Amino acid sequence: MALPMLAVKTFEVRQPSNDQKIRLRPFLVAEEKLLLQSASGTPNEVTDAVKQILERCVQGETDFDAENLPSFDLEFLFLKLRAESVGSKVDLLLPHPDSEECDRTEVQLNLQEVKVQFNKDHDKKIMLDKNIGVIMRYPTMRMIANLGDADMNETEASFALLENCIETVFTKDGETHAFGDADKEEKEQFIDSMSTDQFMKLQEFFTGMPALKHTIHLKRCVTCGQPFDYEVSGLQSFF
Repeated sequence: MALPMLAVKTFEVRQPSNDQKIRLRPFLVAEEKLLLQSASGTPNEVTDAVKQILERCVQGETDFDAENLPSFDLEFLFLKLRAESVGSKVDLLLPHPDSEECDRTEVQLNLQEVKVQFNKDHDKKIMLDKNIGVIMRYPTMRMIANLGDADMNETEASFALLENCIETVFTKDGETHAFGDADKEEKEQFIDSMSTDQFMKLQEFFTGMPALKHTIHLKRCVTCGQPFDYEVSGLQSFF
């Protein structure tokens, strides 16, 4: 006779980028083992583990594609999955942002309070001049991980991310070009032909995009006794 199967609860989370409901089950021992094995790995190994765990735990979504989710969606969904699976309370040791001499202060954070923060003025459609504009796509966690694994300096990484995230080039006359269909030389020529101001407009797309972050208000530093605020951002910062 086969062993009885344990019942598994499910819960719903809204995907930040489109407000779509996603139903998940908590991760089990098998998924937790996968996460622990990847914890000390490369950015791509961590991304693989997060993606696999999410895809295993999503319920009733046959076309769910974690690989192509915006990075902030993937981080948010996994954070909520972790909160339901292991517990929503985590202990963090936070440095005083204004003093290197202070010891880190311990604080307990409720992961259920963490949200993706949106900038109301942020727009994926960016005009470069009066005639030409671009439509951007949000970077995936894989894109960011690839940059982390690659031997690139900061400038090279900025250009590589930009090349991956320009989705469409359009003109005011209605002409559109899929940037991904252009060859590498054309892409580089397009980016290299930008003025500094135009390039900065595209860089501002990344600094202003939605992000998983949370400001913690500490009433008292363990060393100096003064209150301070600390912003926690990015998935790994919450553990």
